[in-house]
Amino acid sequence: MGTRFYILILLFMSSVINLNAQNEISVDTTSFCYLNGITQQAQAIYEYRITNNSSEDYLTWVSLAPINNKSDIELVHEYFKSRKGDFNFIEMMYENLLDKRPISIGFSFVKNITVGKTFSYFIDKADAKFYKERIVILKKKDVEQYLRMQIDEKYFFKSSCIYLIGKNSSNIDSSVTGRQSTQQEK
Repeated sequence: MGTRFYILILLFMSSVINLNAQNEISVDTTSFCYLNGITQQAQAIYEYRITNNSSEDYLTWVSLAPINNKSDIELVHEYFKSRKGDFNFIEMMYENLLDKRPISIGFSFVKNITVGKTFSYFIDKADAKFYKERIVILKKKDVEQYLRMQIDEKYFFKSSCIYLIGKNSSNIDSSVTGRQSTQQEK
């Protein structure tokens, strides 16, 4: 019949969500939906855009467990000092074990959001609740004060956004992951 045109549908909603952030930080939520021409399925993506409106730096990371009502000290201790396997995050920094390793969500991902800058988490709708409960935003000086150390810039994530794709996202393109899905996985 004719050429099919797919329309990018943008749904904007602005809200402040509770991600353990102080007042100087604004978190805007935007969602958008598109049709994946390869899988012929609609994909819904949420963007959590964190803007630092303060006069000091903030850190953000993704906790392995939901943050619930944990104090700032508990969140810092859990992420930086709790063992994950043979090491904790601080030991990995001291032993230079992170220098040649890729950043790992839940283990070694930390983003420094400097004054006036923005950072975005892009999350598949299927995983939005899972990640929303795990995103931490704290003042950099408070984290470093608790740790009694300054975190070297080389350990901070460099990009202005990150895509979080979890176990609920079933349509991951093999060209992105570098491997082919088996029939059982589908």
